[in-house]
Amino acid sequence: MGYDLLDRAEGFRCARPIQRRWDRSMAKAFLERVRLEQPTVIVATHFFPAVALAEAKQFGWLTSRVVVVVTDLFPHRLWLTPEADAFVVGSEEVKAVCQQRGIAEARIHPLGIPIAKAFRHSPDKGMVRERLRLDPARQTLLIVSGGEGMGPMSQLVRHLVTLEAVHPKHLQLLVVCGSNVRLRETLDRVAAASTMPMRVFGFVDTMPELMGVSDLLLTKPGGLTVMEALAMGLPMIFFNAIPGQERFNADYVIRHGAGLNAAHPAQVKETVLRLLDHPAQLDAMRSRALSLAKPTAAQQLVETLIAPATHGTA
Repeated sequence: MGYDLLDRAEGFRCARPIQRRWDRSMAKAFLERVRLEQPTVIVATHFFPAVALAEAKQFGWLTSRVVVVVTDLFPHRLWLTPEADAFVVGSEEVKAVCQQRGIAEARIHPLGIPIAKAFRHSPDKGMVRERLRLDPARQTLLIVSGGEGMGPMSQLVRHLVTLEAVHPKHLQLLVVCGSNVRLRETLDRVAAASTMPMRVFGFVDTMPELMGVSDLLLTKPGGLTVMEALAMGLPMIFFNAIPGQERFNADYVIRHGAGLNAAHPAQVKETVLRLLDHPAQLDAMRSRALSLAKPTAAQQLVETLIAPATHGTA
C-alpha cells in the first residue's frame, strides 16, 4: 500500500518534502564526504543516494554529474529526482513511463540494468556439470530467493522432490540458501533423504555458472536477478514476489513470454510439471529471455555517460 500510495502523484507530492528532509539527515556523513571529494560523476543505483545528491545539487554546492540507475523494471517516482543529469533504465517501456512522469527524453537512456561481465558468456557447461556432479541427462532447476534465502524455500523444495515419482530421472535441483544457515541445514537433510539429486549451497559467488548450467530458474523477481537470468537465456518461474517493485519486474518478464508466475509452492510444482510435459514452451521462453537481455548495459553506461564526462580528468 505504501509503495502504491507514494507512486501516486498526490501521495508523492505530500511525502516528498518529508522524505527529502529525512534523507538529508540520514546522509549527512555521506554528503560531507562527497563535498570534500567533489567527484566528476556520481552513479546512484538506489533512490536514497539519488535523492540526497539531488538535494545537494539543488542547494548549489554539488557540481558533479549525477547518473541515476533505476535497478527495477518500473520507475517508481522516488527514483525520478528532477535534479539528476541522466537516468539509466532497463527497457524502452520504462523510458516511456519516465517521459510520462516529466523526465525529458534526452536524459533517459534505456541501456538496461548493469550486471557483471561474467553473465555475458555461457560457462563451459560440461566442466561445471562435472565439478557439481550433475547428471547431464537430467534437466537442472536452480532455486534462489535473495541473499537471505527468504520465503517458503523449504516447502518449495519438498514439493519439487516429489516430482521424481512422476518424472523419474528427469530433474535435479540446485538450491542457493544465501546467508540463511538454518534453511541450508534443513535442506541438507531433505537432500540426504531425497531420491532426486540435489545440491544445496549457502551464499555463492558463482551465480553465472549456476545460471549457465541450469534449464529453469525459480526465484523472487529482483531486478538484478531478472536481468542476469535474461542475459543467460534462462526462463523463470516467479514465487514469493514482494508487492511493489518485484511485482512489476515479474509482470514485465511474463508479459514478454520469458517467465511464469506461481503464487505458492504447490503451484510452482504444477508449473514445472507443465513445462516438462511441453518442452517447446520452455524453448520459446529461452528465446524470449535472450531477446529481452541487455548484457552490455554496464559497458554502455561507462562509454555513454561516464567516459565522456571524465575525459581529460585525473
